[in-house]
Amino acid sequence: MDIFDGNTAKDSDCGHGVVQALNALNRFLKFQKSLGNHSIALGRDAFHILETWGTPSWPPPFDAQGPEDARIVLVDSEGTFFKGEPGGLLIKMLAAMHLTPSDVYICNAADNALLSRHILTHKPLAVVAFGEKACRMMKETDDPLAEIRGDFFQCHGVPVMVTHHPSVLVKNSALKRQAWDDLKQVMACTGLDRHDS
Repeated sequence: MDIFDGNTAKDSDCGHGVVQALNALNRFLKFQKSLGNHSIALGRDAFHILETWGTPSWPPPFDAQGPEDARIVLVDSEGTFFKGEPGGLLIKMLAAMHLTPSDVYICNAADNALLSRHILTHKPLAVVAFGEKACRMMKETDDPLAEIRGDFFQCHGVPVMVTHHPSVLVKNSALKRQAWDDLKQVMACTGLDRHDS
């Protein structure tokens, strides 16, 4: 399929969606101009979209697995989920929390709008963001994970804890204590620490 074929794009949902988005943007810009606004400040996410437009990495695909109504949502900076050595470690971390991979909803840190919609719709008990990319996306900050981890912040009324990605823990086992301390707070927040073992 040639995505640059006008007829194909016209008939496809994707092509229709792009046209709708561009028309909406055009109407927004005209409205801003009518208000006397001749420039608009763009946020970090908008700059990223503009910088990567048309490259193979744009748009990054949103990937997720697990029950949508899971009590715990995991956001994976690397999108590896339960694969490889980091994935094996993540499974062990969940087991220590009295959870299995089938108990959680896990997604990559690719689309904050879709993740926000999921959180608003399903209201999980907590979100755990693994790694720098997930941390920055969820917190909407450029601050490093090291300055944010250890304390909850709110996303649409749901507590979010950021912590080290399992791939980092595989390389630096000295950080495992910090990650476990973070996950214990999640357990206390969600009642998992009262699990009957």
